[in-house]
Amino acid sequence: MDTCSNLVWMQCEGCTKCFDQTPKPYPKSNSSSFRPLLVKNKPTPYKREYRDGSNTHGILARETFYFTLKTGGMAKFENVEFGCGLSNDMLMYKGYKNNKIAGLIGLGWDDNSSFLKQLGPQTEGIFSYCLPVVVSGKTPSTYLRFGDYASHLKTHKSTPLYNTNKDSSYYVDLQGISVNKTRLNINPKVFAFKNNTRFGCMIDTVTPYSRIVSPAFDVLKLALEKYFSKFKGLKKIKGESGLELCYERSKPEKYKNLPDVTFHLWGMEADFVMKAEAVFEVVGRSIPMRVREYFCLAMIRDSKVSVIGSYQQTNHRMIHDTKNKRLVFYPVDCSKNP
Repeated sequence: MDTCSNLVWMQCEGCTKCFDQTPKPYPKSNSSSFRPLLVKNKPTPYKREYRDGSNTHGILARETFYFTLKTGGMAKFENVEFGCGLSNDMLMYKGYKNNKIAGLIGLGWDDNSSFLKQLGPQTEGIFSYCLPVVVSGKTPSTYLRFGDYASHLKTHKSTPLYNTNKDSSYYVDLQGISVNKTRLNINPKVFAFKNNTRFGCMIDTVTPYSRIVSPAFDVLKLALEKYFSKFKGLKKIKGESGLELCYERSKPEKYKNLPDVTFHLWGMEADFVMKAEAVFEVVGRSIPMRVREYFCLAMIRDSKVSVIGSYQQTNHRMIHDTKNKRLVFYPVDCSKNP
């Protein structure tokens, strides 16, 4: 699922560069409803590149999609446009055993090729998801849902959604950050959109760790360093993958004594509160005769844009109401697939 693009694609049989998946790539030759999009009797090519360097190439086609209804039965959607991936170099899928991911669903905003637009009025312009915390490399099953969330839209926290940069991404108005319940001294203007120097704050599912613009990241990092200075048995260490603030602990404690962090979004009580499990990454490290543990702030700095990533969205029901331009959210245990 990709909320920053419109392309729906899956790996197809006959791919020349393929990632491992279970079951096998989509058998288009066995489908009576598969129709390549032709221009002058030639298949229409597509190409999509992602921020991590992954990419997919192939041809555009139309196919019939089926969805399970909440009341039982199936909903049928004909002639849905999608990409049939024939050359797929997806870094995010490498290293997974029994990988069941076959492609990506583009749920971007305001484009006729977006999956949400193609499904039409039955979705009421609403989709939602609930990302569970990954425990010991195992991810519980969860569903992407469309429509039928009218009651939730009125009873839970919400903030406006914007399409600021005239692209497919969803933007929110980030006003500030707190550590536990202490608001940090950050000027809200650093999160605002400003010409080509700052690009606001996106909410995205493909970006794993949230990205925070440098002026705000510096304040957050300093506040956390001050917080951790009160505890004994912590040793600062160098992080990886762009993670700047990491500590090693003398004894394993998992998320004990790690603070919550809140993103203050525009609106009445529109505070996005993240428990320690969604703020820090905690990893055990085996050393001869003992086990050490280290943790890192699971956010990285960025020079231009802030992004609320998928790691920070865990254990929240996230409802995108594109018709009314609202993001509705509330905390919940996503492992129970609520």
